[in-house]
Amino acid sequence: MVKSTYQPSHGVVPPLPPGWTEHKAPTGHTYYYNAETKESTYKRPGAVLATAPAPAPMDPMNSYVQHQTVPQINLSDPAVANAFMAQYGQPQHQQGQRGGHGAGGRGGFQPRPRPQPVDKPRSKVAIPGCEPWILVYTKYGRRFAYNPVKNASYWRIPEKLMPAILELDKARIRQKAEGKAAEQPPKEGTQDAKSSTPAATAQQSEREATHDYDSSEYEEVEVTDDEEGEDAGQDQDGNAPKRQRTEEPAVDDGPAEFTEADIAAQLAAMGAEYGDGYGDVEMGEGGEGWEEGDEGLPLSDEDARELFKDLLNDFNINPYSPWEKLIEEGKVFDDARYTVLPTTKARREVWEEWSRAKIQELKERRAKEEKKDPRIPYMMFLQEKATPKLYWQEFRRKYRKEEPMKDTRLSDKDREKWYREHINRLKLPQATLKADLKKLLEGVPLSALNSQTLVSNLPPQVLSDIRYISLDPKIRDPFIEAYIKGLGPPPDGGEVADEDDEVTKKSREERRKREKALQDRERAVAEDKKRQEKKLQYERARLRCEEQELERAMQVSKKGLQSQLAVDRQAGTPADKDEGGS
Repeated sequence: MVKSTYQPSHGVVPPLPPGWTEHKAPTGHTYYYNAETKESTYKRPGAVLATAPAPAPMDPMNSYVQHQTVPQINLSDPAVANAFMAQYGQPQHQQGQRGGHGAGGRGGFQPRPRPQPVDKPRSKVAIPGCEPWILVYTKYGRRFAYNPVKNASYWRIPEKLMPAILELDKARIRQKAEGKAAEQPPKEGTQDAKSSTPAATAQQSEREATHDYDSSEYEEVEVTDDEEGEDAGQDQDGNAPKRQRTEEPAVDDGPAEFTEADIAAQLAAMGAEYGDGYGDVEMGEGGEGWEEGDEGLPLSDEDARELFKDLLNDFNINPYSPWEKLIEEGKVFDDARYTVLPTTKARREVWEEWSRAKIQELKERRAKEEKKDPRIPYMMFLQEKATPKLYWQEFRRKYRKEEPMKDTRLSDKDREKWYREHINRLKLPQATLKADLKKLLEGVPLSALNSQTLVSNLPPQVLSDIRYISLDPKIRDPFIEAYIKGLGPPPDGGEVADEDDEVTKKSREERRKREKALQDRERAVAEDKKRQEKKLQYERARLRCEEQELERAMQVSKKGLQSQLAVDRQAGTPADKDEGGS
């Protein structure tokens, strides 16, 4: 086969592939558009030869084309030769640019691409009722919300601005339907008038008719103030590539504006966001939700404080334990009396008050018991002072001035006996001491030792026994606490001895009244919750119906909207005249 010796000229521009057309932008730049794929680019597309597959990138070390595997094609045709050179010379050109040569590929036959235009803000409109927010329109018909105070810009319109912007769009649609000119934004709006010349308008409309794109073709990116003041978004060479969004094809015909379809889409998005979140917002901020109803019938501050103290008493809270332990255990959280006080600070204040009173009460009770049984203070004294290093004579001589050693109700013989027995028991293994203590606890009746007994308020028959003080308190107290948890409640006749006391009767009657008031409050709260839930369900259903009606009403063409506005205007004309006449 005879090979062609034809050398294509570098000045001849290769033909466009099928389906591509060349156009001129208002700025004078040339761009190319494919009507089938809806794709536009500033870079001239190369010809795709149907007879040859796409070749692999050329190795920079291979300087001659004849060393490559080239498909057998006819290069005698100048058009085919130009297309072939454009297709095979492109990788060298790109590689030359990446290498920093600046002149393109081998031979420098391809010129440097021209700087591409950047979408810039052109006008702005203040959003009524949402100051200081403003709505900024760009050169390509896009728009974004801008807050000059927070120095923030968003392509996606914030939800709180949607109602005001929706009213602006409706007003603009009405003005267009009535044949009125849209309001020109202050100051920066003069640039719109310059760009709306007949030639520019005709050229722009021709481009939109051919291009058929709207604002949804652009990528949704966040705009910063640097982009407003400078040409942000450019690449390292100062070029701003024009990119398309391929997620949703452009289906709206007309200029890239906020049309009826956009309004309907925003309403649909707002309705979708309302869904379940609407009720949450209403319940949290509307003032009619469950949080307000949870307060129920008002309780006096004194009743609320006493109810919280009753809660602490019923759960057998140790007054010597810290507040953090009570919160960490969390066993009082499920009780309704925990919420009678509104804040944690108030609960802690009542807890501190209750702890001080409870500790004082325990001290007074212990003092009464010690007066009744002198063995109790002596056993506590032995637990604190006795040691195997001292004989009884040394111990008695060293602590002879202590109050338990001077109590005349105890004889020296009994003191010596208990001292020697306690010293001997300290030498026993810990398991034996625990077993003896368990036998002691098992011998106490349920009326004196039950599940409501505190470790700090054990009965006298336990405190006065030598087996109680033989075990170290760090081991003894958790052991007794675990044993008490396994006991049952006190029997019906196992109340305190002063059951018939007038003070006790009065306190119990006051507690019954407080508990009855709490039950009434909980009942009212439950009823109010039911009413609020029914009301909330009704409001949600009504809101969905209204949104569906609004969505159906907004999904009309521009002609249908104009005709509807004309009918409304005609229907309102007689009323206006009557009002003017009156």
